[in-house]
Amino acid sequence: MPTQERIALPSGVTITTLRGSRPGPTVSLLGGVHGDEDEGVLAVLRVLDELRASELTGTVHAVAAASPVAWAAHSRVSPLDGENLARCFPGTGGEGPTHHLAADITRHLINGADLLIDLHSAGMRYRMPLMCGFVSDVEAADRSCRAAEAFGTPLIWAHTDPVPGRSLSVAAELGVPAVYAECSGGGGIRQDELDTYVSGVLAVLADVGMLPDHGRLHKRKEPRWVYGSGDLDSGMQAKCDGLFVSAVDAGDIVDVDDEIGRCYDYQGHLLDVVRAPRQGMVMFLRRQARTLAHDVLFVLADLTPRQE
Repeated sequence: MPTQERIALPSGVTITTLRGSRPGPTVSLLGGVHGDEDEGVLAVLRVLDELRASELTGTVHAVAAASPVAWAAHSRVSPLDGENLARCFPGTGGEGPTHHLAADITRHLINGADLLIDLHSAGMRYRMPLMCGFVSDVEAADRSCRAAEAFGTPLIWAHTDPVPGRSLSVAAELGVPAVYAECSGGGGIRQDELDTYVSGVLAVLADVGMLPDHGRLHKRKEPRWVYGSGDLDSGMQAKCDGLFVSAVDAGDIVDVDDEIGRCYDYQGHLLDVVRAPRQGMVMFLRRQARTLAHDVLFVLADLTPRQE
């Protein structure tokens, strides 16, 4: 059985480390990088519980919640400095507590790992389909792709160009294979999504030889692939304050000019019909009706790789 060690870092985050009886790869798990995303936190805790009774080879480092103050406040950003941890990696761009947290996670979990798995969700304000993503045009792309396929979600999003500030962009700079997962969000946890996260991590560990297979890798179904940058900050923005009413769902495929939703003012008057600028799959969709001008309403992924 693995041995366990827990270390509290100066930034306030606690790392749980499980070491198997035999040497092998090192995999790092993150959950709760955003404080309003409980799915990844619970999934990491469930994975650790499974691993404590397993025949583990190698080492697993895990942090959940990765942004403990934000998680305690159920907030996407830290109430200490208003910073979003998922935009602060590797932690050298500022002096506040969230940048210190990012630096600790980069130093102790990402740097030196053989694989990073970062479990997210759409949070309170958005919806996303159940998916796994990776950066496709970096040094470690082949190993990241293999991990995404082993994870076993019905949808894989292959990204070009790492978006700065994210855990995956730091992993790419360090040559560390990395994947992340997303699911529907909304403040609840769906059993099927939690099960997919837990079984997905265990399947990846089996694929890299850290666990017996037990048939996990044979249960995978062929995923659908989508493509694009994955920058959720750069989607279609609301033109004004008001109420957004969606006409599609996350995971839907839309054509150019298809209606995505409508924006109304607080007197009920129609302000804007929001349409798709091109064909694609809806990957990020505003869930919360009350919307401010410049809030992102949706993000599309491409159905085929773009030609350079």
